[in-house]
Amino acid sequence: MYYIGADLGTSGLKMILMDETGDIQKTVVERYPISYPKPGWSEQDPADWVNALKRGLKTLTAGVPQDEIRGIGIDGQMHGLVMIDANNQVIRPAILWNDTRTGQQVDYLNKTIGLENLTAYTGNIAFAGFTAPKILWVKEHEPENFKRIKSIMLPKD
Repeated sequence: MYYIGADLGTSGLKMILMDETGDIQKTVVERYPISYPKPGWSEQDPADWVNALKRGLKTLTAGVPQDEIRGIGIDGQMHGLVMIDANNQVIRPAILWNDTRTGQQVDYLNKTIGLENLTAYTGNIAFAGFTAPKILWVKEHEPENFKRIKSIMLPKD
């Protein structure tokens, strides 16, 4: 029996194949680019993540019978904004956790909505890397993309 672990990181996808005793049989790293279109911005194309997963799984499981794989665990980067339209297509590159373009939106959430209200609603105050300020940024700066949103996901989703 084998188990697969996958970590969707900012710089690449790291994967392991281990046996039922926990011994690592193989590791794979698939890299993908990060785009910095403007200072403080950080984006990735979610298709790069999917393609890395497909390549990595193929390499990782070469020679392993499919019926011997018992489980897959996935973790990864948080707070990236992945917007999906009504056709389940990605609307724009994901705005990553380390993107800092949302200063005005963070101020609005923390000061206008207020820390007490914000923590009551979400359990957090707003930070530049969190998803809510990014959604507001898209609403204000890319209204055509905002109108197309059907679903919002994080990178590992």
